[in-house]
Amino acid sequence: MKKSLFFLLTIVSVAFFVSCGGDKKSGSTSDASEENIEGVKYENKDFGYSVVLPEGFEQQNSDAEMEKSRGGKVFLSQGCMIDVTSTEMNYIGDMTPEKSTDQGIEMTKAFNDSADVKKIDDISFVSKSQDQFGLRGHYELQKNGKKFMIDVTYPVDKKDQFEKDLESLIKSFKVK
Repeated sequence: MKKSLFFLLTIVSVAFFVSCGGDKKSGSTSDASEENIEGVKYENKDFGYSVVLPEGFEQQNSDAEMEKSRGGKVFLSQGCMIDVTSTEMNYIGDMTPEKSTDQGIEMTKAFNDSADVKKIDDISFVSKSQDQFGLRGHYELQKNGKKFMIDVTYPVDKKDQFEKDLESLIKSFKVK
């Protein structure tokens, strides 16, 4: 677990100094044609979801065990990062996905009072903020006893692209 956390933090640090090319990598990604969204489709069969990443993003962690433990992968492109993860939820007592989503929104606001948080429906929300690392987007969905998250970090000078890509990611996200 410590190695995975160290690896993730290293990738986050490197994300702002790496300038990636536009080539697609093979592996868990493939062209997304059924969505009419341009990009590269990432599918996680263990957690039963898929998302279409913008063109040019390349997967960074090819370790299958790490992907299984995190429920996703990290993708980089030109100083931008998209981190897709998922986890099993263990609801306690009367906690429902709806209540857990509301709790997630409240926690997001408590940790970052300047975040723009928008509830999409009863089981999902998106937040946007800016910090010393740049623009941050967080999308969270709870469904089928699982929590799915997409975290996006872009440099401030790519605000228009950040907004477009975050919206596209949310629209393309599918849970089976």
